[in-house]
Amino acid sequence: MKYTKWKACVDELFRSRIELVLVLMLGLFALAPKLGAPPLIDWDEATYAEVAHEAVVSGHYMDFTWDGAPYLKKPPLLFWMMAASFKTFGESEFTARLPSLLMGLGTLALIYFGAAAAGGRAAGAFAALIPLGFYFFIARGGRECATDGPLLFFTTLALYALARARHNRHWLALVAIGCGLAILSKGAAGLIPIGVATVAILALPGFAAVGWSGIFVVLTGTVIVAAPWYAYQAFCNPPMFFSSFVGHETVQRAFSHLEDNTHSANFTLVTLYSEVRYLWPLLLPLAGLALGGFRDGLKRTLSALDPSIHLWILWFAIAFGAACAVQTKLPWYVLPALIPVALLGGTLLGAAFKQSEPLGRYSAALAAIALALIVAGAPARWEMESATADTQRERSLAAYTLAMRAREAAVLRGGGELFFAGVAQPTLVYYSGMRCHFVETSELKHIELVAAEPAPRHLKFLDLVLLDSRGAATAIGNLDSEWSRLIAPGDAPQEELTDADDFDDAETVD
Repeated sequence: MKYTKWKACVDELFRSRIELVLVLMLGLFALAPKLGAPPLIDWDEATYAEVAHEAVVSGHYMDFTWDGAPYLKKPPLLFWMMAASFKTFGESEFTARLPSLLMGLGTLALIYFGAAAAGGRAAGAFAALIPLGFYFFIARGGRECATDGPLLFFTTLALYALARARHNRHWLALVAIGCGLAILSKGAAGLIPIGVATVAILALPGFAAVGWSGIFVVLTGTVIVAAPWYAYQAFCNPPMFFSSFVGHETVQRAFSHLEDNTHSANFTLVTLYSEVRYLWPLLLPLAGLALGGFRDGLKRTLSALDPSIHLWILWFAIAFGAACAVQTKLPWYVLPALIPVALLGGTLLGAAFKQSEPLGRYSAALAAIALALIVAGAPARWEMESATADTQRERSLAAYTLAMRAREAAVLRGGGELFFAGVAQPTLVYYSGMRCHFVETSELKHIELVAAEPAPRHLKFLDLVLLDSRGAATAIGNLDSEWSRLIAPGDAPQEELTDADDFDDAETVD
């Protein structure tokens, strides 16, 4: 009797998809550490938080500003999410990052359901755990304020819905919504799911039933979701929309190098390899499945594959091809291609455990060895990810310290504005809570501040000065000196997974 009750409880746990709960708990464990830790990181985090902050203060959610000036470099979806988080839970580092965390966990859940539908629940769990080893998924897909989190979630949602639409055309509405919201997340990068959906319906076996009418539904729905914001900006802010958003952020990014240090043509391939190399043990079960495929006949084996697998291969090809084609080479551009890698890897493991005899036992053994090797390497991988994230946060500590010092000085002097001798530092703007004027090096000799002891008459490079309401200048500090004070010589943080130069690009955030 007791055994029967115990077995019933176990069966109930599996019916309730306990493995999905465990996956999300591990996802939370990987994404949530230091979620509320200051400071928000230059560039993207501090920039986006300031845009959302100014939107909440002004009540303008279509015409964004940054440092008091019009801002039209990114689509609005992330800013809307962050503003909603600020208004609901109060403004803090935690609430700034909360939308990204939810998007990351949602992406893991969609990966689980997508792989489970094609290869079973074990495949779903394996696939959903794989992204936790990708540095850029952890950093930009779920932990930091970045447009990549919404992009990944809505891309995955759209293509998951497309796989379901083969059997039920009602899912096409969700495909369209996902495609539209992906475009509202990251502009041109959001075209990936609609491109994959169109090619899949036209060319992939298993998707032909969706037909031209399905393409029409998806395209029409995408336009209905995404077009209003673009139309508003084109008609109400045409100079900024066409010069900044379309010209600089889309066309120039696609056809010229905007990164500080020009990367080679194979940079995207090298970045992909650095992200997926920890999955090399999957070659073992792949070999076992290949032997089984040759035994059963290659043509028969390929025809027996779930159509979703063909969709994921197409997804990878288009996303990776787009990342290679774009001339601006930023490492996280490879992120949309990592999700199908996880889906394929998890399904591969699930299939190896389920392969039929006579090779089934050998295939399962190889899969178990591969899984053990991946799990054994996970702690070291997570430690490197954590160390790299700490490095990025430490780079903003000097600006954060100066900003907080300026904020205290402004309280004592009745407010004011800041002058900084150097390129824009979003952390200074966000944490100071004041308008900040950034002075180019060539203009330093022309800038004089009203003398007020012990304020300097001229700005020096990387100086921060508060000009109060009475016109008196107060020296707050020097960014370089503050950096030297915070990090002793020889103790500078070292990069673990990525090149430091990839994160120092003031003009090419996102």
